[in-house]
Amino acid sequence: MPLDSDKLYDRIDYLRQLNKDSIIDRSRIRDIMNGGESAVRALLGNTINVEYHELPAPNLFLTALERFAQKLGRSPDLKVDILNEKDSERAKKKSEKLERVVMAYDKFQKLNMQLPQVGRWLPGYGFVVWTISHRRDKEGNPYPYAEIRDPFTCYPGYFGNDQQPKELAIITRVPHKILAEQYPDAKKFIYEKPDEEQPSSMGIMMDYGDRFNNWSGSNGDGKIVVEYKDAEGTYVFLPENRKIIDYMENPLESGPCFVIAKRYSFDQLQSQFQHITGLMANMAKINILGTIAMEDAVFTETNIVGEIESGKYRKGRFAVNYLAPGSQVSKPVNNLPYQLFQQVDRLERHLRLGAAYPVSDDGQSPNSFVTGRGLEELGQSASLHVREYQSILADALQELDAKRLEYDEAMFPGLRKPIAGFHKGTAYKETYVPTQDIKEYYTTRRVYGVMAGFDEPQKIITGLQLKQQGIIDTQTLQENMDGLDNISKIQNRINSEKAETVLFESLMAQAAQGNPKATLAAIEIRKNPQNMSDILDKFYTAEGEEPTEEEQELIEGGQSPQPIQQGVPDIATVLAGLGPPPQQGGPVG
Repeated sequence: MPLDSDKLYDRIDYLRQLNKDSIIDRSRIRDIMNGGESAVRALLGNTINVEYHELPAPNLFLTALERFAQKLGRSPDLKVDILNEKDSERAKKKSEKLERVVMAYDKFQKLNMQLPQVGRWLPGYGFVVWTISHRRDKEGNPYPYAEIRDPFTCYPGYFGNDQQPKELAIITRVPHKILAEQYPDAKKFIYEKPDEEQPSSMGIMMDYGDRFNNWSGSNGDGKIVVEYKDAEGTYVFLPENRKIIDYMENPLESGPCFVIAKRYSFDQLQSQFQHITGLMANMAKINILGTIAMEDAVFTETNIVGEIESGKYRKGRFAVNYLAPGSQVSKPVNNLPYQLFQQVDRLERHLRLGAAYPVSDDGQSPNSFVTGRGLEELGQSASLHVREYQSILADALQELDAKRLEYDEAMFPGLRKPIAGFHKGTAYKETYVPTQDIKEYYTTRRVYGVMAGFDEPQKIITGLQLKQQGIIDTQTLQENMDGLDNISKIQNRINSEKAETVLFESLMAQAAQGNPKATLAAIEIRKNPQNMSDILDKFYTAEGEEPTEEEQELIEGGQSPQPIQQGVPDIATVLAGLGPPPQQGGPVG
């Protein structure tokens, strides 16, 4: 049964209290990651009297986060397993059809562009949220759509054993004009001012950091809007007025229309960097003190002992000061304590440890995997943090696949819709009907490859070594290489090149033995190397045709005085008589 306004307000207020500490953490982490003066204030507060517009220390938080994003930004492989003992071929076709449908979902919502952002939000905020609805393509065809939401605005409920809460509140500030255009029937409440004597607790939520002033022309003016989701449906709520302005029933039987990927923590929703913000603050303080000490060492004060006859001490290259007898001028020596730099190095090591950002991530080459010890190191080369995040993302994407398939079948059961893309290296363009092709089968597998999380040079070196050791095959190596989208087409080209090489070597062998047709083909290849495939095809498909008089004259034009066979010139002599081969793009012959 849908909630009324009072009960909905209470549920949202409960979520606010549940996420109170997390919001403070998110605000601090967000300021640090964005840099600038906000990062300085987030770390140092008002403890430093010196004005700094940028963080006076390396932002290892941001660097570590970027490295995580680079390793987590690639989508895992998609697999659908359907078992049918009676008709295995039919089951295979259905599973491949479902794979293509889900891949079309991913392409439509641009999952490949969402995952790099997920790779930043998941470690940074501790969780990331997708909400599920539908959108239409240019032709008006509706497809399920998983929208990634800014975790800063999200207030999830209690995480159960499956790490999926049953309710979620998303709190944003929307300009009045835009909100009125979306909900014209609610203009009365949108422009209505709340009672100032009774401030809304929703306003208190915003006190933790109003980050919603990015609407064009809004200047921060707007209405606080809460999007609340549970198993019953989705509510659009104005907390200041306690008014529900929209409600959409949930079409899913599996639960609410959202999926959350959450990093594991002890008992709180935490960023990976929450517990080491103090270390980074200390590092910034030491860098500030070091800068001040160096300035004092360079621009030391001047001490005058005695009297100056002129009454004023002059500085500069040509300045002359007259001192009374017995007076002296001195400049103290200010040496920086070496312990200061030792402490900076110590803090950096601790920061790298806490942020899971080892020095090896800065570009060191992997060790050789030829030995058994090397293979053991391979299992340890990917960070444990990255592997854990990959496991979290794989589970979340599987849940996302299930809800999108269920949503598609529930909302558009008999609608025939087109899909297109690449599947296993082959382009496809077809149609599907949810009730026919999905049939309540919502299970997928998301699998990260054997070298997931490796840098590209590491993938190449490690992959070649693993292939040499017989641990992986060529196709697996290709599937784990970035940029090889159409593997089937690439493999066909490789096979074609191998076959062409064998045929060419066979042709040259026949020419060397005095075969006139082979000699003629070799001459043609020498003159037109770009047409070698066509020439080879013509040679091997010809049915023993004798060379024409013109062709025979061409062959005999480079005749050797010592032919190998009855009047047939040596192939090397024939080719030498033709002169050098044509330059690339130049005239032939």
